[in-house]
Amino acid sequence: MNNSDSFTSVEDEIDFKGLFTYLWKSKFIVAATSLIFALVGVFYSLSLDNIYRSEALLAPAESNQPNSPLLSQFGAAAGLIGFNLPDASGDVVATAIATLQSREFIRRFIDSHSLKPALLAGYYDGESGSLQIDSSIYDAEADTWVGEMPTDQDAFRVFHRILSISENRTNGLITVAIEWIDPTQARDWVAWLIEDINALIKQQDLSEANEALEYLRKQLESTQLVEMQRAFYQLIESQTRIVMLADVREDYVFKIIDPPVAPQERLSPNRTLISLVAFSLGAILSVIGLLLVRSTKL
Repeated sequence: MNNSDSFTSVEDEIDFKGLFTYLWKSKFIVAATSLIFALVGVFYSLSLDNIYRSEALLAPAESNQPNSPLLSQFGAAAGLIGFNLPDASGDVVATAIATLQSREFIRRFIDSHSLKPALLAGYYDGESGSLQIDSSIYDAEADTWVGEMPTDQDAFRVFHRILSISENRTNGLITVAIEWIDPTQARDWVAWLIEDINALIKQQDLSEANEALEYLRKQLESTQLVEMQRAFYQLIESQTRIVMLADVREDYVFKIIDPPVAPQERLSPNRTLISLVAFSLGAILSVIGLLLVRSTKL
């Protein structure tokens, strides 16, 4: 048994040396194949658009939930006269983040800033250093689409893919980022998103406060109870402060800690990594091919 095991070990060693010798003699085939794959990887990476990431760091604005405690008092006072109000308490920041990613908000954002041509027919021109519109897809002069007109869902899918929003649970800071082929547009879109969400939430709170004021004034006129009148006056004063605060504060939900900038360095693609992966793949496939050829000859 010992002699048989020794013979098998020597035979395996001889086969290994023969395999190595065979591959070494075919090293030029391996090198040529790897080089071809690497060149393909280079050309492929060069065909990809540069992607730039612009982001803004935000913090929740102070007193960004003015309605919650006031509406709680409002509901208690209304309960005294037999009228129940729904509980309006909630996390305004969480609602704003969810709104930023919602279909309706993004649809209105794209429409209000006329982003659909850039999203669905845009390409980055390196010579001009700006995004251009493909005339075979969209006729900018006639303001019409060539062929079938894309839907709002098409624009939403593209924008939702390039938009990212994250919240640091430790310190409560929020990062809003756009990854796009045009660095200047990426910066502008982040800034517009912040402006629009602040304006939207502010308008909603203004509308609710004005409705509350209208209701309170009507109730004040209809009651003769001194205690109820005092409660309504206090609530009217509180709702008036909400309206005044919304009128003077631009950063209503989010205040900007670090504003967005037009990035100079691309985020992707990593052309060096793509070329190295292609080179390695070519080497592996060429070795496998040589081994298969050798096995058929044995």
